[in-house]
Amino acid sequence: MELVVASLAALFAAAIVIGMTVRAVRAPRGERMRAAFGPIMGAGETYQELHTGQRGLQDSIIESIQEQEQRPGRTDADDR
Repeated sequence: MELVVASLAALFAAAIVIGMTVRAVRAPRGERMRAAFGPIMGAGETYQELHTGQRGLQDSIIESIQEQEQRPGRTDADDR
């Protein structure tokens, strides 16, 4: 039984490494690390959201941008 579990864990790890390698090779130059590790970082952020109950960084950034777009912007005409 331990051999089966160990084999499945090794197969899963190999699939992740192969997937990261393929994503890195296909990504444009200069974005390879982000392309390779992006899904793992996203999974980590989702885990943190579920574990702590707080919003993740991406959700916070999106909400902040939406709030800035809704506020009226200051223009030079206001100074006169």
